[in-house]
Amino acid sequence: MATNRVKVGTETLTGPIQGNNDTFANLTTSTVRPYTLEGMDVDTALKVTGVQKKLQIEATLDDVYVDVGAEVVFTGKKVMVPDAVVMRLQADSASHKEVMPLASPLAGPGRGGVSEDQTGYERGAVLRFMEAYYNEYSQAMSGEEWGVNYNQVQVFDLYGQIQPMLSKWFKEDTGMQYREASLETYAWPLAKPGTIDMTTGCTQVLNSNFYIANVADGSQPDWSSTEQTYINSIATACDSADGGQNGSYANIDLDYLIALDEYAQNTKKIKPVTLGGKPSYLVVLPSKQYKKLVKTNQGQLGSVWENVQSLSEEEQNFPGIAGRVMSLVIIEDQRTPTIEFDKYSSGAAMTIEYVEPGNDDNRNKTIYNATTNMAWDAGFLYGATALIDWEKRALHFEDEKQNYGKDYGFGGFTERGIQLARYTNDSGSANVNYGSMVLMFTATSLVTTA
Repeated sequence: MATNRVKVGTETLTGPIQGNNDTFANLTTSTVRPYTLEGMDVDTALKVTGVQKKLQIEATLDDVYVDVGAEVVFTGKKVMVPDAVVMRLQADSASHKEVMPLASPLAGPGRGGVSEDQTGYERGAVLRFMEAYYNEYSQAMSGEEWGVNYNQVQVFDLYGQIQPMLSKWFKEDTGMQYREASLETYAWPLAKPGTIDMTTGCTQVLNSNFYIANVADGSQPDWSSTEQTYINSIATACDSADGGQNGSYANIDLDYLIALDEYAQNTKKIKPVTLGGKPSYLVVLPSKQYKKLVKTNQGQLGSVWENVQSLSEEEQNFPGIAGRVMSLVIIEDQRTPTIEFDKYSSGAAMTIEYVEPGNDDNRNKTIYNATTNMAWDAGFLYGATALIDWEKRALHFEDEKQNYGKDYGFGGFTERGIQLARYTNDSGSANVNYGSMVLMFTATSLVTTA
């Protein structure tokens, strides 16, 4: 005799459910089976969540400011300027600064003929000097040795990541300091008290060499020892770039690169480095300008562009290198700073933003607009001894315990100074910079043609 079988969960139950005790008090004879954890009121406690014990670390942007320097020992006498971008200064003395003199080359016409006596027409040497500073700075994290919270997070080896996290922070901060010094002469630790004396730091001032895309060489900014006057000059040049053959944008192209090569060599007299046996400048480009250059490379750059594969091994070792155009070795940088103007008229103000450690990125990356968003990307051109990196004491790690050893702080400490290489005089009226230039481009879109 056939039995009429009913599929589980498809019809109303006809009897009590396991005694209808407290555990199943919320289940009725009309409950659809199979029973769920939520229906049995144990969802929060019994639903299993799998947790991977390997701690993932958030990725950050690449940094190209590594391994581009050479060592030089300061003896108090003659300093051999290294043929490299960064002078890594070492000094054994207890002084808080090192002073390096510079003699300007003899200039002016000579005397000639039988009627021009030399007596009374002798010329004197002109001296300038550069001061290198350092200061102390640090970063630290907190941790625990035992306790409830320790047990909960140590399964992920969270506290075991403290020193690697600190090391990464110092590396990223060093890269930011190189960019800050390239643009504002002194990295942030040197602007803190303790650099010059216990209450005074260095005053950040803009690099004296600016080169703005889509602006003629003769209209580039004129340096002034008065900061606002210099900013006004930069703003005026930026305003003039808002037009011309490139439209309302100032971006990279072949004409720009040819002009930059000429301007760096003959107008600013930037001393080149030697790469692959050739006099060279390192050109650090914002990512969008580099990508525009790659697009241009498919067309008008033609034979003047040398791909990475055709460069020397020495050149290829530079991180982020893209290729060479004449004496310009092109490097892409994802972390270049941005500069925003509030206006282009007299009294203009500049807001400079950097990528700080840990993806703390406040840069203005919105597309340029001449009236509502006067935002520029800043790149750099480097020659020999563009920057000074004085590491008085290398990075070291220390810990401090409290609360009977349960809580501790673990920190990294260093004594270091990163700054632009420039020579000046006591009054500050001179600013001799043969090592670097700031390159400015409007914040651009890669989709539209500018």
